[in-house]
Amino acid sequence: MDTVQQQAEVVSYAPSPPEEFCGREEERERLAAVISRTGEHGQAVMISGPPGIGKSSLLSWLAREVRECPGGLPSPVLRAEVFDLPGMIFSAFRELVGDLRKQTAPGRIGGEGMREAIRYAGDVLEKYAAPVEPVGLLPKTGEEIIGVFARSPEVGYDRVRQAFGELLRELGREMTGAGRIAAILLDDVHLASNLDRRLLRDTVHDLPPGILLAFTCRTEGAACPGPATLQEIRDSGYPEVQLPGMRRDEIRELGERRFRLAVDDAAAALLETTCSDPFSLMACFNALRCRGLAPSAGNMADVLAGAGGPAALAFTTLSGPGKALAEELCVLNPPFPVPVVACMLKLKGTDVMPAVDRMQESGIFRRLPGTGYAFAHPLLQEHCRRELSNDARIALNARAADCFERTMHRLPGRLHVLLSLACHFFHAQEYGKAADLNLELGLRFYHREDYDTALVLTERAIASAEHLGDDALLAAARRQGDLIRQKVAGPVEPAQ
Repeated sequence: MDTVQQQAEVVSYAPSPPEEFCGREEERERLAAVISRTGEHGQAVMISGPPGIGKSSLLSWLAREVRECPGGLPSPVLRAEVFDLPGMIFSAFRELVGDLRKQTAPGRIGGEGMREAIRYAGDVLEKYAAPVEPVGLLPKTGEEIIGVFARSPEVGYDRVRQAFGELLRELGREMTGAGRIAAILLDDVHLASNLDRRLLRDTVHDLPPGILLAFTCRTEGAACPGPATLQEIRDSGYPEVQLPGMRRDEIRELGERRFRLAVDDAAAALLETTCSDPFSLMACFNALRCRGLAPSAGNMADVLAGAGGPAALAFTTLSGPGKALAEELCVLNPPFPVPVVACMLKLKGTDVMPAVDRMQESGIFRRLPGTGYAFAHPLLQEHCRRELSNDARIALNARAADCFERTMHRLPGRLHVLLSLACHFFHAQEYGKAADLNLELGLRFYHREDYDTALVLTERAIASAEHLGDDALLAAARRQGDLIRQKVAGPVEPAQ
């Protein structure tokens, strides 16, 4: 094999920085046209494609384009990400409102009407999510937290929709009056709860001038999977930008700009026909760099042969400690709180931050806005989870449950804590705790009309009761499951 000087550093699998974004000229032109129409009529656009195709990177590029639109003050860009933890009601929308609140400093955006709309929308969103927040959770541990929940406030979905819609109308008025636009960006909406999808659908149908709503959706085939609300959004008449694999000229640009590799036409042609999505290309180029190999077609064919998929190839570039770090954390539901990470890795005091820094340097983790962390790309976490043995999966989930209980007094998102505990108890086969907690949470989500989440949680409770051999608990869980399934099978609500 031809070799070059050994280079061990890994280019991160996190979304590409906008200044390093490569290719996609046609897709960028379509998005630029959407931006240009936003001032006159509110616009929505879906960016879709299979996993690893570059949806989040294109969303980051779009964010920069909006911020750099001419017209004086920078245009506000509000961005949130949906994570794979069922039941995080309106968490992304609450994040958007919080982001907007930070941007209403004097001299930027927002008169009193804007600030009042932000306060009202934030308050309504928080109250709607409150029924699944625990009361007095902080001083409690273990079995004491089971079944202790807040009463449901009198806040219905219609108030949520009205409050968020009024916020966007006020923001749109601010923007059009100043000759600017505001962008709302949502990543991975296919992971959103039923209620979030419903609010997204209703928002898309009523966007005021000055507001651009762009969101990404993973597709495994020709369409976004499953939920009817996503298909309604897709059929709403707004444009959809579907991302294909990269062409050979784009592949050569990616190799040069992000890896400083001179990829010839023969090598680019090979990649175009074998692994043309950006994630696979990143894994291949990182493997070449870390092995000190020249970017020839022969070397690429050897690297790809028997790799077992792009995520598996990505992990071949990691050191032993890096692989162990990924395995230890892969059962956590993002965002990973730093106290939980430290507990999982058995770190204390001054050892914590250096370890957290090493996570980012590995290229397979990224820091999220605030203090949480996640894998740099979901495909990496999915691969890690698949590779765990059954015994390792049980042990790691048991440790995760223990870490959440130990550190919950220092964690800001108690809904995330509770849902994480429900998940980890179940997968750790701690069925006594899992049955009670999942059953109670399932009931609360049923009352909030998030039937998808309610069913997931209730089915965990059913399985746990079966393992326990508790006939009374099993009967109660099955009744609850039947009640939820009746709602799921009911008529689809028409678009508002």
